[in-house]
Amino acid sequence: MPAAPRGSASRGLFSASDYADVCAFFDARPALQATPTRRLPALAAHLGLADLAVKDETGRFGLNAFKLLGDRFAVETLIAEGAIHPGDTLVCASEGNHGRAVARAAREAGCESRVYMAGDAASARVEAIASEGATVVRVDGSYDDAVRVMSREAAAQGWTIVSDTSWEGYERIPRLIMLGYTRMIDEIAIPFDVVFVQGGVGGLLCGVASACAFRFPDRRPRVISVEPAQAACLQASARAGHPVAVEGPLETQMAGLRNREVSPLAFGAVQPIVDAYMAIDDAWAYEAMRRLAKPLGTDPRVAAGASGAAALGGLLALVGDPALAGAREQLALDQTSRVLAIVSEGVTDPALWKKIVESA
Repeated sequence: MPAAPRGSASRGLFSASDYADVCAFFDARPALQATPTRRLPALAAHLGLADLAVKDETGRFGLNAFKLLGDRFAVETLIAEGAIHPGDTLVCASEGNHGRAVARAAREAGCESRVYMAGDAASARVEAIASEGATVVRVDGSYDDAVRVMSREAAAQGWTIVSDTSWEGYERIPRLIMLGYTRMIDEIAIPFDVVFVQGGVGGLLCGVASACAFRFPDRRPRVISVEPAQAACLQASARAGHPVAVEGPLETQMAGLRNREVSPLAFGAVQPIVDAYMAIDDAWAYEAMRRLAKPLGTDPRVAAGASGAAALGGLLALVGDPALAGAREQLALDQTSRVLAIVSEGVTDPALWKKIVESA
């Protein structure tokens, strides 16, 4: 769990004018309501914390994941600039949530959409994307292979790529998407000093960490990235000091975090402002799913998928694994800590959710 030194002067990827643009966008669209922040006092007491809350993204703008927050901001910004027009084709690669969000944003803009997915993507995720009117293209290999096939075909056909993963020569749209994600922090009205957030390629992590660094320059919350042990590309890149790809099978059920490679734009921005990179086994995400679905005391119930529960799974691992005692001390995670965990998705694979929750 390599950690960044505290005291960085970095304020993240975005400027004051960028944040002003985001505020103006959402202020002009009051129908795009904030998602709730739910306190879990019974679980906080059980874990020995002062406070614990989850940012519940299971119903963002009518979808069951956070992705539309960034995708809608990016697509509507591009429409306003004249870069996207009705009838255009918007394309992306996805493990599920991003693809559905792009398909929804495209449909609302009067555009077509194509979503490229790994060949072993869960059928429920494929069907959810298709329900938004998208053409789903399955690709042999992983999400990263889908990115390459998608980018090649988009270039040949003149389609517009809407991706929160960057690569050389493709940064503007990922930057807009991640800027949209920063709105999540603006919606949180309760104090917190530690935030656990999903890693993946780094898009959500960059948005959350950048917003924390900008909004709270004198008391920046400690930001902890959580990703699957088999797909810990952010952790591996942090150890190397530059983007590296992970090898081996990607068998994790945290499908939205099943990536071999980081987004270079996101990774470069988060290095100074992320305090630790955790890699957890699926068992911790499953435990978090159960804790949310079958809460203690009067804590609210939240139905979350494996990726959605991963951030809370990181907290459970940090508190519950004796081997991480040193990390807990380094991160000052104790009875005075006010912790926030991002719940980034709802139930995207109902069969898996039922199996995990009912196994308790």
